[in-house]
Amino acid sequence: MAFGLLAYISAISQRSSMGVASLAASERFHTSAEQLGSLAVAQLVAYAGMQIPVGLLLDRIGPRKMLALGALLISSGQLVVAYAVILEPALAGRILVGIGDAFTFISLIRLINGWYVGSTASRLQQLLGNAGQLGQIVSAVPFALVLHLTGWTAAFTTWAGLGLFVGVITYVVITDERNGHSSPNAVKGSAMFAALASNVRRASTKSAFWIHFCTMSPSTMLLLLWGVPFLVKGEGIDRALALGLLGSMVFVGVIAGSTFGIVGAKYPSSRKFIVTYGVLLMLAGWAQVLFVPGRASIWQIISMLFVTAVAAPASMIAFDFSREHTDKSQLGATNGFINIGGFLSSLTMIFLVGAILDAFYLWFGKSSGLSLYSLEGFRWAFIVVFVFCGFGLWRFRVNQNRMGLTE
Repeated sequence: MAFGLLAYISAISQRSSMGVASLAASERFHTSAEQLGSLAVAQLVAYAGMQIPVGLLLDRIGPRKMLALGALLISSGQLVVAYAVILEPALAGRILVGIGDAFTFISLIRLINGWYVGSTASRLQQLLGNAGQLGQIVSAVPFALVLHLTGWTAAFTTWAGLGLFVGVITYVVITDERNGHSSPNAVKGSAMFAALASNVRRASTKSAFWIHFCTMSPSTMLLLLWGVPFLVKGEGIDRALALGLLGSMVFVGVIAGSTFGIVGAKYPSSRKFIVTYGVLLMLAGWAQVLFVPGRASIWQIISMLFVTAVAAPASMIAFDFSREHTDKSQLGATNGFINIGGFLSSLTMIFLVGAILDAFYLWFGKSSGLSLYSLEGFRWAFIVVFVFCGFGLWRFRVNQNRMGLTE
């Protein structure tokens, strides 16, 4: 499990590196907010689009090979980004990162379920899934330092090399199942698609999809791209402090996720409560920062980031639903579908925030002397958080009621 976690930490670090380098990317490629957002959106589109194909492949060849292949693709993408001097090659590189990243998380979940069952698997899913977010710290501190000291090309090349090293170690060390054997699925492709279609129709799978949709996206949107511009340019916080605050969200998430794993495993009925009130508390935290006049106090910002970090690991509860209601041989594809939820929400949020920032600047900000990343622009752009999370929570509650009637 330790090497599976290492692969996931590495993938998260590579995924979030562009968020740390967002302002540097804006200067390097001379981009607008929407164009900058496209780097993250392209990556997430590739990630989300590959979830079901990767899940089906995972069910056939097992997690060890998938983790290694994912690391190879991610490193290749980072190398392309390292030497890009215009936006288009950088976009291609981030697409490769997204494709490789798609191999990693659901392979880790499949690896856990190959070794453990029941409440132990539930706790490990929460623990390792959230501990993997330490990759955000790796990108926020070591990567940011390397970027500052050596520049764009050297920093991204170094991270590509580290990712490749992790992939090799993963391939050599990991075993798919506790019994020491790999677990390929010999079922034909048509039967696998039919099984996936049947699983997707379940209210439990739909509940899991909407859990992922409404809990993880605000945190991902901030950490992957817009957190640094919002805190530094919008709220006027020192860059080092902003990176520290965003990095602290990871530690909060690990603690909250571990707690959710213990409570959810012991009291399964608590999962609905955790998701519902986690999302509502998060939205209240955003409201007290965005809907008050002037810049927020540091304590208001800390409280917003804190409740966002607490809500994010509730997304892992989604995989308790799939584990309990889906055959293990079909978990890869089903978890791939569920995993699309959070990243579909995240990539749409990221794109819309950039588009709204650009529109606000062109229509109001430019004539008023405001910058592209003004606080006023972010107030309008971040309304998408309330729309998406509110909608996702509603759909989760609807399917929870259906689940009680049918499963």
